[in-house]
Amino acid sequence: MIGRAVRVLHISDIHCGHPFVPQHVAAAERLAAALSLDAIVVSGDLSQRAREHEFHEARVVLDRFAAIAPLITVPGNHDTAWWHAPFGMGVATRLHERWRDVIQEETEPTLRVPGVSLIGVNSSNGMLPQTLTWYARDWRVKGGVTDAQFAHATARLEASPSGDLKVLVLHHNVVRGRLSNRWGLARPEHSLDLIAASGAHVVCSGHDHEERVEVVTRGGRAVVVSTANTLSGRMRGHRPSAVNVIEASGKNVTVAVHTFDAQSQSFAPGPATSQKVM
Repeated sequence: MIGRAVRVLHISDIHCGHPFVPQHVAAAERLAAALSLDAIVVSGDLSQRAREHEFHEARVVLDRFAAIAPLITVPGNHDTAWWHAPFGMGVATRLHERWRDVIQEETEPTLRVPGVSLIGVNSSNGMLPQTLTWYARDWRVKGGVTDAQFAHATARLEASPSGDLKVLVLHHNVVRGRLSNRWGLARPEHSLDLIAASGAHVVCSGHDHEERVEVVTRGGRAVVVSTANTLSGRMRGHRPSAVNVIEASGKNVTVAVHTFDAQSQSFAPGPATSQKVM
């Protein structure tokens, strides 16, 4: 049972660099300012090539959103300098060196505001063993979360105040993309089992550049999956950019996709998906 009504804006994949679309970001800022938000989630891929100037550009964008509501962000695969530790050989501590210098020290932050606990998980680990599959096309792109990371996230969720909406935040899509037909995470089924078991009400992700909201049930526990589309110019299938608005009160969690309308230069609400809190 959610103790108080809360609202969270979920955006993803800004891609500062050549795919960046300032009109999309500006429209998302206007929507955020109009919604009376409790928190904002930015689920990774702030940069295009993990370049320092791209992170500085992203820092300016994040600061504008953070001036509207408390914000949590995690790194995406485009924010990860995989070349420092290919196949685990090299200096893994350098994977997020520029992220830590410019964006924030943490790659797995925790944000608690009245009524909401948001727990970050770093799924973007370049070409470390937890991300690797037998398919070369997955290298550098696929995400991976270890059991130890999930255990740490679960412990933080369990420490949330009673009545909080519990939100897990990571970059890679946790359900198979409809257009891409690809899972974001290595060990996807196992990861979904651990996500459902964590006690999260909602899991926020991006990466696939396709907006998606659905309810996944594992082991008798349901979790609402909020996958946000990109705000960049790299929309899959030539569809409009989109953001998700998460609302919760009492026994219900609702996620509505808002799509970008080029004529009005704004995000308009579409159909919503609701789930009772178990």
